[in-house]
Amino acid sequence: MKNTKEACTYCQGEGYFQLLLGGTESCPGCAGTGVQPSHEATAAIGSAAE
Repeated sequence: MKNTKEACTYCQGEGYFQLLLGGTESCPGCAGTGVQPSHEATAAIGSAAE
């Protein structure tokens, strides 16, 4: 079975990124999971923010 989950393009699958002044922050693109969110989940998040 093929793995259909792809690494998040914003954090390259790490789930976080380094801040310039030190420390880390969870990736806003994947909510820290490291996996590219599906289009359905992204649409649901976008509509809930409105």
